[in-house]
Amino acid sequence: MLFAVYLALAAIGVLFIAKGSDWATDSLVPVAKRLGTSHVAIVIILVSIMISLPEVIVAVSAALMDHGEIGLGVVLGSVIANIGLMVGLSAMIRPLPITKGIILRDGVFALAVVIMIAVLSFDRTISAPQGGALLLMFVPYAINVWEQEKSKSHDEKQRQMKAVEVELTLIGFHIGKMNGGIGTFLLGMGVMLAGAEIFTLSLVKMSGVLGGNFDLVIGLTLGALGPTIPNIASAVRATVKEIDHVAITETLGSNIFTLLVTFGLLSMLSPTVITISAYWFNLVIPAMLLMSFMLTYFMVTDYKITRLEGGILFITYAAIFALSVYSAGV
Repeated sequence: MLFAVYLALAAIGVLFIAKGSDWATDSLVPVAKRLGTSHVAIVIILVSIMISLPEVIVAVSAALMDHGEIGLGVVLGSVIANIGLMVGLSAMIRPLPITKGIILRDGVFALAVVIMIAVLSFDRTISAPQGGALLLMFVPYAINVWEQEKSKSHDEKQRQMKAVEVELTLIGFHIGKMNGGIGTFLLGMGVMLAGAEIFTLSLVKMSGVLGGNFDLVIGLTLGALGPTIPNIASAVRATVKEIDHVAITETLGSNIFTLLVTFGLLSMLSPTVITISAYWFNLVIPAMLLMSFMLTYFMVTDYKITRLEGGILFITYAAIFALSVYSAGV
C-alpha cells in the first residue's frame, strides 16, 4: 500500500518536472531568436543542458539525501532509456535519417564517453578527481560544436535555428501554456526543482519500503524513466510531425551531458570514492555499452535508423529493464 502511495507521489513529481521543463524551455525560444544564427552553437548546447537538467537535478538531489546509488542509477539508466525509448519508439513511427555531421560530432563522442565510463569502472571505484576530469571533458565537446557550427553557411544556420526553435516548443506537457520570459523561466525552474525533490523523495521512500539495498535498481528503472518521459514525448511528437532529427540529436546530446556533467558532479559530491557494486559492473555497464554500440552501428550502416532497428532498440531496452528488476529480486 505504501509503495503505491509513493508511486503516485513519483507520478506527481514527473508532472511537475514536465510542466517546469515546458515553461523553462518556452522561455528559451525568444533567447534563441535574439542570439540568431551566428550563435546557433550556444543554443544547441543550451538545448542539451535543458533536456538533461531533470536527470541532473534528480541525481544530485538523491546524492545530497545520502542515496548516491539512486543518483547513479538515474544517470546510467537515462542513457539506456534515451536510446531504447527516445530513438527506438521514434524510429518505429518512421525511419530516422542520420547525417555524417551528427555521427562525427555527437555519435562518436557519445560512444567514446560510454567506453571511458566503462574503463574507469574496471577497478570498481570512481574518484572525485576522475569525476572532475569527466566534467572538464564537456569543454572540448562544446568547443567542437562551436567550431562545426561556425563553419556552416548562413542558410544552413538559419534552417538549423528554426529547427531548434521548433524542438524547444515540443518539450514538456503542453497544458497551461505561458508566454516566454524571465518570469516564466524562473517559474518553470522553480516548478521543475519542486518536482525533482518530490520525485527523488518518493524514490528514496520506495527503496526503503522494498527493504535491503534497492537504491540502484530503483534509480536505474523508475528513477531514470520518470525525468526522461517528457523528452521521449517531445521526440515522438517531433517524429510524428516529420521532424526527424530531434530523437537522435536529443538522445546523443543528453547522453553526453548526463555522463560527463551529471556523473562528474556525483563523483565530486561523494564524500568518498564511489564504489562500483557487482550489480552495476555485471549488468548496468554492459547494458549501457550494448545499447550504445547498437545505436552507433545502426547509425553508420545506412545513415538511418529503420523501423526494424528501432524495434530492436526498444525490445532490448525492455529486456534490460525486466532483467534489472528480476536480478534485484523484486
